[in-house]
Amino acid sequence: MEHYFENYATEGNAFLKALAKELGTPENIGHAYRVLQAVFNTIRDRITPQESLHLISELPMAIKGLYVHDWKIHDKPKKYRTKDEFLDEVCRSILTAEVDFGGSAEQEVRAVFRVLKNWVSEGEFRHIQGQLTPEIAELLES
Repeated sequence: MEHYFENYATEGNAFLKALAKELGTPENIGHAYRVLQAVFNTIRDRITPQESLHLISELPMAIKGLYVHDWKIHDKPKKYRTKDEFLDEVCRSILTAEVDFGGSAEQEVRAVFRVLKNWVSEGEFRHIQGQLTPEIAELLES
């Protein structure tokens, strides 16, 4: 059983290291963690719970835990309609004052989705996009 936990940690760290590199801060895994948590908090409230479960089924175990941490499942997705509303919610959902979005929240959100795209199937990624308004879905494009 111990071996499984080591594998979970290894895969989760690989995901966070890839994100830290994509964010331009390869030495700052903590920053990557906080940005990922903020994006997860926002996206999970915008897509259906069923779609969230499909998404997390494809993520490393440790990253699944990050996705579901403090999740209060709602029957209906929140209706962020614009990219600015979505980005504002990402910024509001930051759990600590330690997050500095550097150049812009949009650049960092896009980085999260670029890394996420490498870990989930194309079909699942398209399902997520399909639940967003076209303006918000544009954030998922590279």
